[in-house]
Amino acid sequence: MVLAGIGFIVSLVAHIASISGISVFPQEPWFLHVGIFVVWLPAVLFMQALSKEFPQKQVWKAALRGCPRYMQYVLYGLFVYAFLNFAFFAAAAPNHSPSSSTTIQGFSGHWLVFYYAAFAILYSYTQVQKQDPLRRCQNGHVVALSAKFCPECGVSVGNILAGKS
Repeated sequence: MVLAGIGFIVSLVAHIASISGISVFPQEPWFLHVGIFVVWLPAVLFMQALSKEFPQKQVWKAALRGCPRYMQYVLYGLFVYAFLNFAFFAAAAPNHSPSSSTTIQGFSGHWLVFYYAAFAILYSYTQVQKQDPLRRCQNGHVVALSAKFCPECGVSVGNILAGKS
C-alpha cells in the first residue's frame, strides 16, 4: 500500500510537471512502469479476496467497500481523466520523443489510475473488517450488497451485516 501511495505521488508530480512543459526525468522513467506490476500483483489478489462472495458486476463496489466515498469518486474520476488524457496524448504523441513532457504526460495519466487503484484496493482490504463486513441473511448466507432477498433461502435481507443484528 505504501509503494502504491509513493508511486501515485511520484506519478502526480511527473504529470503536473509534464502539463507545465517541464521534463522531470532525463529519460523515460521505466521504474514507474515496472512499479505498477509490483503493486498490482497484491492488489489483484486482495481484490479477489474482497469480491469473491459478490457477483461479478459488483466487483469494484465490493473491492472498494472499505474506502471512504471520496476515495471511490477520486478513482472513478481518474479513470475518466486517464481516458481523456490518453486521447490528447494520442493526438500529440507522433511529434514528440519518448522522454518529452507530452509523452510523460500520456503515460503518467495511466500511472495515476493504476497506482491509485492499487492503493485504494489495498486500503480497502485493511479497513473492510472494521467498516463493512460481509452482508448475510438471517440464516447466515452471504448476499450481494444490493440484494433484498437471499438467493439461497429467499429470506428478506434488510440491513443485516455479519455479526450485527
